[in-house]
Amino acid sequence: MIDLHIHSTCSDGTFAPKEITDKVIEKNLYGFSLTDHDTVDGISEILSMNLPEHLKFIPGIEISCDALHREIHILGYGIDCKNQQLNKTLNDLRKKRMQRNLDMIDLFQKDGYPVTLEKLQHGDPDTVITRAHFSRVLVEEGICTSRDQAFSKYLGEKCKYYIPKTFFDPKDCLKLILDAGGIPILAHPFLYKFSNKDTKHLIRDLKEYGLAGIEVYHSSHHQGQVAKLREWQKEYDLLATGGSDFHGTNKPDIDIGTGRGPLYVPDHLLDELLEYQK
Repeated sequence: MIDLHIHSTCSDGTFAPKEITDKVIEKNLYGFSLTDHDTVDGISEILSMNLPEHLKFIPGIEISCDALHREIHILGYGIDCKNQQLNKTLNDLRKKRMQRNLDMIDLFQKDGYPVTLEKLQHGDPDTVITRAHFSRVLVEEGICTSRDQAFSKYLGEKCKYYIPKTFFDPKDCLKLILDAGGIPILAHPFLYKFSNKDTKHLIRDLKEYGLAGIEVYHSSHHQGQVAKLREWQKEYDLLATGGSDFHGTNKPDIDIGTGRGPLYVPDHLLDELLEYQK
């Protein structure tokens, strides 16, 4: 079993990279990847660890970009986390998105809600803040009873306090990953709520600009969606990957490796990814 979609405290997860690695070892996974949002800060910590000989690790990242008027995510595997252009672009994106966070904080505070940068950072000034951080604070402050309510009432795209991220073209995202020696994969294709037709066209169009694969197995995909993605993956001669999208207590129903219980990502998909990288 492998898990190629995991988030740490470097973005919007609640487990540090070492804690994630310890959990992966405890579960006796064949391999894993750390795929934090718009940052590679946790990669070097894992690379410096004395991992068991049988455990395979591939550096990763999950970058947000925009397609069909919605935010989509591109995973990048095998990237050079020291690549200067990669880090410069990620730093620029984080700066713009920090301003977005400050603007959202301002909206909440104008209406009297006790949302502050310090509460969002939760003791870690280097964390990449996402809406998951806002939802946590809204629950902790008793404004919402659940994270789902926080998104439906305050943080969703049609809500008063939502501010869209800075536009990032998926073509530029794909080029950024490729130039850093990485393998670009479209994350959880069915999570964007496009029609089947639009999802398939998106995959086809992104392949023309360097997309190498799609995330077939994911905690949110049911069997019918997995079968459909397998069909498109073979039709377009793409790699298949998969992962839980683990965020720790931010998504308490999702566990490393098994997702919400039935997830199983075959070992050979990591072998194929590593072979492709060569």
